[in-house]
Amino acid sequence: AEEPAPTRPESPQFNYTYVEPGYDETEYQVGNTDVDGDGLTLSGSYEINDDWHAFASYGSADLDFGIDLDSWVIGAGYAFPLRQDVDLYGRVLYLNLDADVGALGADEDGLGLQFRIRALVTDELELEGGVQYVDIEDSDTSLQVGARYYFTDTFSAGIGLTVAGDTDGIGINARYSF
Repeated sequence: AEEPAPTRPESPQFNYTYVEPGYDETEYQVGNTDVDGDGLTLSGSYEINDDWHAFASYGSADLDFGIDLDSWVIGAGYAFPLRQDVDLYGRVLYLNLDADVGALGADEDGLGLQFRIRALVTDELELEGGVQYVDIEDSDTSLQVGARYYFTDTFSAGIGLTVAGDTDGIGINARYSF
């Protein structure tokens, strides 16, 4: 008897349509100097179909030495459910960074890739981790981990940690899923 073809697991737990304000503290290594600061980020994602989603983010940070940093990120992502409570996803990103110090400024563009895994540990707790590669003037690879607690099906709060060669950060966020 012929076995039926394997089917792709459903992933109703993970929603890729959301809006997410966040607060971040970041440390950049610039040459031999550490540049620290904090800022606000507004991110969002829109699920185009079961597999694909669009992503966008805007961030504004105030750093040491009077540096103002604005960032834009847009991209597309693909999600693949491994099980009902575990997704793998990846994103291709276009990034723009605009740094100003008084009358001086720099505006740089680049590309990025993200590969992550999301897992529901309980009905309320999600863990996420992965790697991100960014190439803007110089390239940098970071490890990213996070946890998200769902108060309801649509509202959650999270914390994330980024560790990289030139950039380290920690952030908190709130998410409203549609």
